[in-house]
Amino acid sequence: MKESANLNPEEHIIRLGKRIKELRLQNDMTQLDLSIKLDIDPTALRRYEKGKVEMGFTTLIKFAEVFETSIDMLLDINISS
Repeated sequence: MKESANLNPEEHIIRLGKRIKELRLQNDMTQLDLSIKLDIDPTALRRYEKGKVEMGFTTLIKFAEVFETSIDMLLDINISS
């Protein structure tokens, strides 16, 4: 089992935000670029990246689609036992 299984919900939100920022930078995107692709307010994106707010499932799916990855990779969890 990965260490992420021991995190509380707030720590998962912070980790997700860091992962989103990391992927955005790896893809040479600004926050404005990404917010346009996601059709969300740039302020919301900043709050997600800082781990200040929890995103809904639909938004999480949008991030996975834009970055062409899986939700479990974004969340950095191992869903298999």
